[in-house]
Amino acid sequence: MSEPILHSYDASPFTQRVLRLLGIKNLRWRWVETPMMPPKDDLMILTGGYRGTPVLQIGADIYIDSMLIALELERRNPHPTFFPARDPGTALAFVTWSDAFFRAGLEIILAMSAHTWPESFRRDREFLFSDIDFASVAEGLAYARAQYRAHATLLERQLGDGRGFLGGEQPGLADAFAQPFVWFMRGVLPEVAAEMLDDLPHVSAWERRVAERGEGQRTRIEAATALDEALASSPQTRREIDPRDAQGLQAGMKVRVTPSDTRRGAVEGEIVIAMPNEIGISRTHARTGSVVVHFPRIGYGVSQV
Repeated sequence: MSEPILHSYDASPFTQRVLRLLGIKNLRWRWVETPMMPPKDDLMILTGGYRGTPVLQIGADIYIDSMLIALELERRNPHPTFFPARDPGTALAFVTWSDAFFRAGLEIILAMSAHTWPESFRRDREFLFSDIDFASVAEGLAYARAQYRAHATLLERQLGDGRGFLGGEQPGLADAFAQPFVWFMRGVLPEVAAEMLDDLPHVSAWERRVAERGEGQRTRIEAATALDEALASSPQTRREIDPRDAQGLQAGMKVRVTPSDTRRGAVEGEIVIAMPNEIGISRTHARTGSVVVHFPRIGYGVSQV
C-alpha cells in the first residue's frame, strides 16, 4: 500500500482526530494542506463536491469523515488496534457522543469570539453551520458552558480509576476522538478552558498522554501530486451491497450523498458499496480518472438522482 494522503488543515479539531489516529499507529503519511474556507478547488475535484476535511486518499479511493477514516486505517493497519478494549461497537457509538462534546465547545467559541472574525470567514461559517443563529448564539453561552463541562466531567469519571486512557492502558479510537475537543478549547479560549477543566486532574493528565503519542511521520506534498496519484491508480474497492438495505439501494444506482449536519457539499455518483455503515460511490473527473468516494452512513443522507 502506498503511504496514505491526508487532505486537511491543522487548525481543525477533526483533523486533529485523524492526527491522533495516525500517532497511535505511528504511520508514515503524506499531507496536502487545504484552505480553511473556499475556494477548495483541488479538494472538490478529488471528492466530487465535498469541501469538508479531513479527507483520506489511498490511491483512487477517497474516504470522507474521521469515523470512516479510522475504520479504513484499522482495516489496513490492524496493529496496534484502535479497539484495545475489544469494544468496536461501543467505541464507534462513542463518536456520536464526542460530536455533542464538540458542538458545546463550538457554541462557546462562537458566542465569545465570532464577532472578532474577518467578515468573509464569519459568513462562510454561518453558511456551514446553518442550524446555528450566529446573531443570538451568545444568549446561550451559560448553557453551552454547562454542557461542555458536563461532557468533560464524564471523561473525568471514566478516567477516575487511574487508567491511562479511556478504554484502559492503551490508547484507542475514543481517546483520538475526544481529546481534540479539549485541545481545541484550550487553544482558542485558554482562560475559559482553565475555568471549566483545571479541576479535572485526570482529564488534564490524559490529554497530555494522548498528545504524546504524536501524529506518525508526516511528509508534505502538493495537491497536484495527489491528483496525479489518483489518476494513475484504480479504485481497490470491494463491491458490496446489503440485501436488506433500508433504502433499497442497488449497485449502479445513481445517488447523491449529503452530510446531514452541515453544508459541506453533496457528491453524486453510482453506487459501488451500500452497507449499513458505509456508502461508496464511483465518479469520474478528467483530473482524477475514476475514483470511489466512501462515506459513513451515520450522519450522511443518500438520495436517488
